This record gives sequence, C-alpha cells and structure tokens, in this order.
Amino acid sequence: MMSAMSAFNKSMGAETMSEVTRSADRMVASAKSGGFQVTKEAADPIIKVLEDFIDQIESMRSDLTVFDQMPSLGGHQYGQLVARHMHEAANDGQSARAAAESLQVVLRKSREALLRASDQYDEREESAEDIFRKMGD
Repeated sequence: MMSAMSAFNKSMGAETMSEVTRSADRMVASAKSGGFQVTKEAADPIIKVLEDFIDQIESMRSDLTVFDQMPSLGGHQYGQLVARHMHEAANDGQSARAAAESLQVVLRKSREALLRASDQYDEREESAEDIFRKMGD
C-alpha cells in the first residue's frame, strides 16, 4: 500500500512538474502557431483566475524567506544536524518553495497561451511597455 507522502511525492514530484511545464510550453507554442483560438470573452475570466494565483504565489515568496536561514536548534551536534537537514529539505527540488515556483511558471505560461490564443498578448505587451516608459519619464 502506498503511503500518503509517497502518493504526494509521486503526484507533485519534480518529474511531474517538469512534464506539466513542458505541456504548458506546448500550449504556448500551439497558441503562437494558431493551433487553438479562444474568444476574449471566454479567455478573460480564466486569465483573471490565473493572474490571481500568480499574485498569491508571489505574495507567498516573502513568507518563504524564513527558509533562507537554518533554524536555530542549539549548538550541539544533533541539533546542528537536524537544522541542516531541515534547511536542505526546505530548499531542495521537492520543497514547497520549489513547487510554488514551478507552479507559478506553469500559470504564467498558461496565461500567455490564453492571451495569445485570444489575440490579446501583443496588446498586453504594448500596454506593459507603455507603463514602463512612463515610469522612466
């Protein structure tokens, strides 16, 4: 019988996230080549949800900075060993931080695909460029 942690690792592991990212890349490529299209009206609510999730992950980044430092578990050898292990686990490729970053990449690519498929990508890029130009003035 598979443990819950084993099932989680299998479902959210690095290999799975890599495949999801590759799928998002294929979706962007398909949208770029006209492989699929969607109306602006259908795409906009989905894009809004994706952007909300992207923003939520971005706001979590500051919470995850707590993992930048090793926890203080005393000066004895065992405490140092556990602290090092906790720090490594919190920052490795299977950590919550890595999963959040991977998810954010997939969400951004999915948003890009929908923007391209609904012919809004160029408009958004121009709008962003205008904003940055105005900020420089």
